[in-house]
Parts: sequence; C-alpha cells; structure tokens
Amino acid sequence: MKKFVFACLMAGLMTCAAGAAQVGTINNSYPGDTEAQAQMLYDLGLFKGTDKGFALEKSMTRAEASVMLTRLLGAEKTALAGNWKHPFTDVPQWADKYVGWLYQNGLTKGVSATLYGSQRNVTCDQYCIFLTRAHLDADSYQGTAFVDNDEVRQTDEEGFIRGDAVSLSARLLSTNYAKNGDESDRSVAEKLIDDGVFTAEQFKNAAWDVLPRDYSNDYQYDGKWNLIASPFVCQIADVTVAQCPIDGVQPVSGTDRYAQSDMRQSDLILYFMDSKTMALTQVLSLPKESSVEYLGSAGETDYLLIFNKETETYSLCSVRSDTVKTELTLTEAQQQRAERTVYQSAHGCIICTDETTSYKLTETGVEPLGVAAGICRLTDDGMTVTQKCTADETVLTAYNWDGQKTDRYTISNAYQSDDAEVRKHFAPQIFGSDGVLFWGTAGLYREENGRLVQVTDSPVIGVKQDADGAYYAVSCDKSERTEYYSDGIGYMAGDMLVRIAPDGTQTTLATLDDILIDEVKTVKSGAVRFTIAIPTEGHRSGHYTCLLKDGNITVRSATDDVFYIWGNDALENEQEKIDKIIANQKGEE
Repeated sequence: MKKFVFACLMAGLMTCAAGAAQVGTINNSYPGDTEAQAQMLYDLGLFKGTDKGFALEKSMTRAEASVMLTRLLGAEKTALAGNWKHPFTDVPQWADKYVGWLYQNGLTKGVSATLYGSQRNVTCDQYCIFLTRAHLDADSYQGTAFVDNDEVRQTDEEGFIRGDAVSLSARLLSTNYAKNGDESDRSVAEKLIDDGVFTAEQFKNAAWDVLPRDYSNDYQYDGKWNLIASPFVCQIADVTVAQCPIDGVQPVSGTDRYAQSDMRQSDLILYFMDSKTMALTQVLSLPKESSVEYLGSAGETDYLLIFNKETETYSLCSVRSDTVKTELTLTEAQQQRAERTVYQSAHGCIICTDETTSYKLTETGVEPLGVAAGICRLTDDGMTVTQKCTADETVLTAYNWDGQKTDRYTISNAYQSDDAEVRKHFAPQIFGSDGVLFWGTAGLYREENGRLVQVTDSPVIGVKQDADGAYYAVSCDKSERTEYYSDGIGYMAGDMLVRIAPDGTQTTLATLDDILIDEVKTVKSGAVRFTIAIPTEGHRSGHYTCLLKDGNITVRSATDDVFYIWGNDALENEQEKIDKIIANQKGEE
C-alpha cells in the first residue's frame, strides 16, 4: 500500500546491502539475494547443488527434493546410515534412503499408497507442506505465518524452481520450531544448532549479510517475571551471534554503528560499535536525560542529532572516527523537523530544518542546500525533487547534487471543488518511490542519466515494471481522489489498472467502479497481481488479492480479517461483485 504521507521519513535500519538477483517467484526481501541464500545453505551443509552449480533456475523432481529436504534438516548422515522402509515402488536407489527417512519420520506420504512420484516435478504447494510438517505438528501451511496461499499459487503458476526452494528453505531457519509439542520457543536455526548440525559461529559466518540482523536487548526474566538481565545482542534468525561486552547498553535507533548507555546509568555515553563483534569505543558523554538520534551518513562521516539536557541545546553533529564536531545549533522545532525529514543518498544526506531551509550533509561537513522548499524525494544518485502545490497546479522541479536545476514539470489540478483549500489538499502530488521511479497523483516519473523524465501525468497510485520495460499501474481519473483509512493512517486508492508502454502509449486493462484498488504486486508472464482494500472493523481495512490475466479478473485470496468479518463466502462474494461490474460495462458497450 502507498501511504500519502508527503514528508520523506528515514527508512529503518539497513544493516546490509539489499540483494539484487532474485531467482524464482518467492522473494524473502532479505539482504542477501537467492544466490547468497543458496551459498549460505551450502556453507551450513544444508544444500549441495548439482554438478553444474546451484542450478537455481531449474525445476526439481520429487526424488531430488527428498535429498534436499533431508539435508535441510541436517539428517543426511542419519538417513544414509540407516535402513528405512517405505511402501513406494518408484523410488530410484540413490534416493531410497532419503525417501525412507522422510516417510518413517512422517514428513512425506507420497502421491498414492504405493507411489512416491519420484520423476514428477515437486510443486511449491508440496514443498511448503513438507516444510510445515518439518517445524509444526500440521499437514497444512494454511493459517500459518510461514507462507500464504496466494504466494504458493503464484509460484506454482510461474513454475516452482530450485531458487524458490532455496528461498523457502532460508525462510524456514527463522521460523519457530514447535514440532512434537516443543515449547522451547526456538527457531529452526536454533534447533539445528542444538542438534549439532552446525555451530552458532558457523551460522554467523554463513548468514552474515544474507539474513536480516536484529540488534536489541535480550530481556530475560525469572519464573516470577522479574527482569534479571538485558544483554545487548545481535541476533540472526533468533540465534545470538554477538553480545556487547558491556552491561547497561542499548541500541541507537536506525543504525548498527552506534550504541548508548541505558536509562539506568548516571550519564548518557555514546559508543561507536563494531557491528560484527559489538566491541565498543566511547565517543562522547552527556548528562543524564540527554538523547542521541542517528540521521545518516556520507562516506565515513556519520551525522547525529544530540540533545544536551544540561545546556538544553539541540545540535547537529558530525562524527569522523572518534572526532565529534557540532555543525549546527538548532531550535527544538528545527530539530524535530530535521529528524522527520531526512533523505539519504550515496552522496550523503539532506535535511530540512524549516519550510525554507535545507542542508546537505556531506563527508566533509554541512552545506546550505540551494534549492526551493518542498523537497519530496532524493535519489541514490543525489537528484533532489521538489514539489510546490497550489489550488490550481503542482510544479515538480529536479536538481542535481550540486544544486543545479535540471527539469521542471507543471501538472494542472483537475480536482473539482469550490473550496480552494480542499483543491490545494488534493493537488497532484508525488508520494511513492522505489529509488528510480516516482509516482503519485502527479503522475509517473523516472530518473534517467541524471534527469527527471515524465512517463505520464495521469495519476499513478502504485506501479510495477515488467521485463520488457512496460509499466502496470493503479490509476484513476485526474479529477478523482479516493482515500481510505486503516489504523488512523490515510491511503490513496484508484479504480483502474493501466499499462503504459515504453513509448508512453497507455492502455486501460480494467476499470472497477467503486472498488479500492491500491497496489500492483507483481507482473509476470502477462499476469497482473493486484490488491484491493475493503473496510473491516475498528477503522481498519483488509485486502483481497486478485489476478488479471487474458482479460479476466480472478479473486485469489484475502487477509484473515476479511474472512472474520465477511465469512467463508468472502472470496465468492467479491468475485461476484467484480463479475457484475464487468458485465455491466460490457452491456453498456
């Protein structure tokens, strides 16, 4: 979903570089891509690949899957050392002990009483059922947090491949292990460590930069829920891979480069932290009740917002090695605005301290930013985009990192209202970005060779690009603005799905009047997967996931809250509603 919050807030902690090469349909959004996840499993002895490498693009037979699955559970030596009986007559000799071990442990049931289906390609549905049996006392993944029906269905439609199996196997490591009534609250990775499959140190080395890392205090209680310890640790898949050597320390939000003393200490001490060992080096000491906020970095220079309780002052400070320098002294209002409006790029950061004043935070210091007010985006290459909205129009202006104006677009406000303030509120705006594309009711734009290129000035609520470069977007009429709220947050929605060819030609794929289309999720093999929002209860919204393919729309799945409110017939009822809308449109034609 695309929030229509127009201030750019700093994203959460990015502990590692995001992976780029996803192989297959399953996407864990982990720091390490599919190849890195496969290498991690290989290093842990849970995956071996083929004689031609990992072969992540290839499909996998059920016989091959039996080997991969047994290895994933760290049971290959046990399987090969035993004699495991099974009733299947179609299992090749090389897979016999693997299939037998799986069967004897209740992890596979075959495709019939006497057939395992060895030569058939394993499906995502079958693989997920196995993984569910491996960590839960259940034969179905439905209703679990591990995978959802729509994800499985989409993957099987695209073709389940080894890359998908790797992604699901990597996901399993972080999943809670609760098989056979196990109540130890361990992840699968912790279970494998406890079983001696690999050590915590081996896991740390293999999973570093591959799986997400969490820096937090591990609060520990006695049997009466009295806090007895709260060590500051780094965890991967709930496995503690590093622990801070000093007690009474907690993380600084938004970074793995700094830590600070907790509220129990007499002073606030800021430490520079080695992210891998959690070794600390003191940077500065502040009076109790002071505070430190991490803003971002420029090369080897970090920027912090510091409140000194003793002097009641707010400072923007740079930190280089162990040298702290006050770059700006701010009022409380300027500090709050700077904290809310932080933009990070490869060149450095930009902050806004009031409606007209902005600064570049560079590797060598702070510089005034000579661009107009109204910054809405900063690209990774350092291009700044501003928007100025009035009741009649919106002006988008792009500047390079040096502050030179490169492009300017004026979008007329077609929203109908006699109230100028309402028209200004609904003026065309940019509110979404993936770092290269920018979209909103002001249209769709892309960064290209340091320039801001307009793809369309039609509203774009959400967008995905296919392999051929075409854009598939949620849109609406220029004069319309549809908002809905969930948990007090406002979101934009549209009622059209459109395709925008690389040459700019726009084609309407579907129009669903009175339906809140809010996101294009995927575009693959000519099929567009999108979501629609529906009010549930308590000012919240649930979602249906739909598939548009060959001109037909199929409602595929829904979030649990939809079923809770609308019952087991929710999918059928929504499908009937959409079919009726389309039938009426055809009748009008």
